[in-house]
Formats: sequence, structure tokens, C-alpha cells
Amino acid sequence: MTNMEDMNTKLTEAERQQQVYDRAMASLSLDSARQERNGHAVMSTFMSYGAASEGTGVFGKVSQAAKLFCIAFAFAVPPLLVWGYLL
Repeated sequence: MTNMEDMNTKLTEAERQQQVYDRAMASLSLDSARQERNGHAVMSTFMSYGAASEGTGVFGKVSQAAKLFCIAFAFAVPPLLVWGYLL
């Protein structure tokens, strides 16, 4: 093999490695953009839920009733369990 043929092989290997590197970097960039997009979607969902649950519409009233039920349940169950099982 002559010196020139050896240089062509090294050059094509360097080009192949550069292409692999470019594809890998593009894939990482795409993954990063996808994660960022998903994060924005989750935050906008939570923000719209929070605004809707504090409103005066039907969803706001149902949400308020559910919160009050959970609080009442948390306060009522321990005494009932004590009366039922310990007394």
C-alpha cells in the first residue's frame, strides 16, 4: 500500500467518525428538545388545573367540595378507628 492510499483510508475513516459524531449530537439535541417540550406541557397542565380549580364554575365547586371531604375524612377516621378497635 502506498502512502497516498493509506491517507485516503485515514481520511474516509475520519469522515465516517465525523458523521457518526454529528448524528449523535443531533440525537442528543432532539432528546433535549423533547424533554423540554414535555416539561412545558406538564407545567401548562398544572397551571390550567390550578386556575380552573379556584374558579367559580362547576369544576371549581366540585374541587372545593373534594378538598373539604378529604380534610373531613382525615379528621374523622382516626377517632373512629380508636373507638372501634381500642374501646
